[in-house]
Amino acid sequence: MAKAKRMTFTKKDKAPSAIFLYIFLIPMFASTIVSLVAGSYALMVLKLIAFAMLYGSINLINRGLLEEYNYNKAKITKAPKYKFKTLGAIGLGVTALFLAIMIDHLNIINSIALPILATAGTIMYYGKDPSVDKLPNESGVNYDKLLAELSEAEDKIKAIENTKDSIEDLELKDAINKATIRAKDILKTIEEDPKDIRVARKFMVVYLDGIKDVVDKYNSIEGHNLDDSYRVRLIELLNDASSRFNKELDRLKSNDVFDLDVQIDSLKQQLKN
Repeated sequence: MAKAKRMTFTKKDKAPSAIFLYIFLIPMFASTIVSLVAGSYALMVLKLIAFAMLYGSINLINRGLLEEYNYNKAKITKAPKYKFKTLGAIGLGVTALFLAIMIDHLNIINSIALPILATAGTIMYYGKDPSVDKLPNESGVNYDKLLAELSEAEDKIKAIENTKDSIEDLELKDAINKATIRAKDILKTIEEDPKDIRVARKFMVVYLDGIKDVVDKYNSIEGHNLDDSYRVRLIELLNDASSRFNKELDRLKSNDVFDLDVQIDSLKQQLKN
């Protein structure tokens, strides 16, 4: 227990998981089968309850680890609303207490040490849940609204990427991929300097919705003898959008938002046609 170290994450880390805890489910499941075969149905039910409690506790810890991973990656975010890792650790302790009393028939005094160790050890190893909001001290910015809009934008990018996977045209797929990369770059820039929320909102409504409409439109007619001129026009539009926003990204970083506003309005007209 003294050698337990709190887990830390780097940019190269993938979302961590409490996968090794699932190992404890194996002997519990085997013991449940033994009770079933032996005809000890009451004991089998108790073991099933304990199995479900342990499984649920591990899933809570995994949920907490994922939320902490996303929290650590984000530049602007709020601390997770629910303390899933802590709840999972408590769940492990309650499961240990349940096993000691209901299955091993120990009294509470003799049973209390293991649950405490299980809960404390889990918290020591996986760490506490994040509790501090990561919000810059910028006046005049509604961060609840900004976070909601950034989250919406990320969902739109994921939707575009998912739709892209069903397109067989490699050239068009590459154009869409370039566009979504630019979109992610702009989101990162907005996170670094959230004052220009008006531009952020306009970008998400026009740029992302426009690209999604283009991709959806292509998918709707792809199997119906798509005219090559229309395909070329779609690719040119996506490449133009990517190139334009790639140039304007520097202006956004320098807070020169007027030109970016003009470019968004221009793109809006293109996407309408």
